Amino acid sequence: MDPHEEQEQEIEVLRSIYPDELTVLSPTHFTIYLNLETSSDRKHALLLDVKYPPSYPEVAPGLDIRTVQVEDDSADYEDLDDDDNDAPEQYVSLAEGVEFERPDLAELLDKINEEAEMNIGIPSIFAVAAILKDEAELLFQRKVDQAQKEYDDELLAREAVEQKKFNGTKVTQESFTQWRNEFRAEMKVEARDKERFDRMHNGKMTGREIFEKGLAGEFDDEL
Repeated sequence: MDPHEEQEQEIEVLRSIYPDELTVLSPTHFTIYLNLETSSDRKHALLLDVKYPPSYPEVAPGLDIRTVQVEDDSADYEDLDDDDNDAPEQYVSLAEGVEFERPDLAELLDKINEEAEMNIGIPSIFAVAAILKDEAELLFQRKVDQAQKEYDDELLAREAVEQKKFNGTKVTQESFTQWRNEFRAEMKVEARDKERFDRMHNGKMTGREIFEKGLAGEFDDEL
């Protein structure tokens, strides 16, 4: 069959499959709008851009992918019910922040180009569109899962820091001795002990005088 006839027939088939999504720009150039099913309350869509080379389908088609901004006023995803403890609200909110970036589109384009190469010789646009939709939805979910993992890891790290504050530092004989020596040095306990000793012995105070002056118990509470 003549390549031009095959191209015309494929476009007619695509019209029946994508009556609202297909936009024919010329006999050899068209786009297909693909709505994606994701875990996000926001709607996400991709636009598959197709250009037929003169000898298609004996050669691969020219393919490109673009993201589409979707206006969606039906989903109020910002108004989450705080009292519904069973709803995975954090997971949903993370999904709302996921977008397809340039590396994502490049990855998807590689996949559909590979599919087109595998189907050289037969019309392949429907297969390409189906692969694009499936792979895009899987990629979106992987990005949501990664965002959730990063959130959980950060939360665990913060909890570990807080828990360490409550647990404190384990006391050992060595750490207690070090603390005791530092405390006594700071409070000048050794010097005051020596002063009391000198006053008690060099001054030849009697036991009664020591007791009356309170020197024997002056620092009973000190370490």
